[in-house]
Amino acid sequence: METEFKYTVKDPSVFDRIVENAEINKMGIEAVETIHMQANYFDTPDMDFRKHGIAYRIRQEDDRITATIKWDVTVEDGLHRREEFNLVVNDERFADQPDIDIFLSSEAYDVLYEAAGDKKLHRTIGMDYIRKQFKVDTGRSISCISLDEGSIHHAEGYDVPISELEVEWYYGNEDDFIALSNLIQNKYDLEIENRSKLQRAYE
Repeated sequence: METEFKYTVKDPSVFDRIVENAEINKMGIEAVETIHMQANYFDTPDMDFRKHGIAYRIRQEDDRITATIKWDVTVEDGLHRREEFNLVVNDERFADQPDIDIFLSSEAYDVLYEAAGDKKLHRTIGMDYIRKQFKVDTGRSISCISLDEGSIHHAEGYDVPISELEVEWYYGNEDDFIALSNLIQNKYDLEIENRSKLQRAYE
């Protein structure tokens, strides 16, 4: 299960201000990481995954390639919850022509097969962005705060900008994670984002 808040960011420098914020620093933070993300989303010619609320993503994070399936999404006031399964593949050939068989031993395979059977997949959406992130330990919960900046590349040839802040819950008390997210939203007047990057790509 993935649980995170999403916020639209108009001024990316807000991320640096969060890092430097005394309230956050007192909680204990790890060093900021910078990761180059290149993501491609796949679907059948009939867009069966999209119709069933499923996302099939292959993402290269610096030198690591990961296949991800997301489904059963719920969103309320910027809080996104969804089932998620990740599998490190590190095979560029698979990244170019993925299938669902790689998930055969997981629950994700059943979700994919029920939606689309064994139909061939093709690339629908591409994304290219830089992620800056750090982990926060409040003593009651551990979360990851990240800033994504870049572009969504639509299959029809146009780009959609990415500029969003995410606060993702890793471990611990969920209410504490929500309180941390609310603190950041209120202090920096962030706008709630109820759409995923993939949803924005189709609008």
